[in-house]
Amino acid sequence: MKLSSLKALIILPAVLVIFSCHHVADLSVPPPRPPLPGPEFKCSLDTVYFRNSVLPVILSGCAKTGCHDEATHKSNKVLDNYAGIIKLVKPFDPQNSELYKVLFAGSQQRMPPSTPFNMSQKSIIYWWIAQGAFNNKCDSAGCDSSSVTYNTSINPIVANWCVGCHGGSSPAYSLSLQTYSDVVACANSNRLMGALRHETGFYPMPKGGEFLSPCEINLFQIWINLGKPQ
Repeated sequence: MKLSSLKALIILPAVLVIFSCHHVADLSVPPPRPPLPGPEFKCSLDTVYFRNSVLPVILSGCAKTGCHDEATHKSNKVLDNYAGIIKLVKPFDPQNSELYKVLFAGSQQRMPPSTPFNMSQKSIIYWWIAQGAFNNKCDSAGCDSSSVTYNTSINPIVANWCVGCHGGSSPAYSLSLQTYSDVVACANSNRLMGALRHETGFYPMPKGGEFLSPCEINLFQIWINLGKPQ
């Protein structure tokens, strides 16, 4: 047997294994439902709320500076508000909604490009669209102010709304909010409450003109008044 033929016999099975391990996502199969929220969530556990679950995911992954925020609007898509997001959605039909399909595209078209959404985040978007993609919210979510600490009350909000932009090696506006010390430093500079309340002279957060709920903003103020307990 020629050496070239022998090499072919060795290489071919390896190639077949490589290609057999490559799976294209089957969008016709619904992902598992996202995890149920904690006991502090007072609204319907069967409903995926846009403002509580969907918008934070999209703001953190898609509406960053240089991508799809109001200032940049890459590809003429603004994804920091409901009006812009719903343009990429076919209500009740996630499999044919651009917002969902692009999460599974090839590496050149997939969004977000650098840090793809995990299955839980994809699931949130799927089930929100499947339920009609309404501009809904639950104002009583996470409003337990009986014992406010960073770990129990503040960090879940920051992780949900802020770290996607204000995390990593190049946080937006050079402001990192990844750790307890980061958030304390932001609070001590008065930037935190000014931004959350959309006060004049502060960059309003979250993006897109969105406010945290009055309860969530109040939790930050209570935490600061208590001395920022961890």
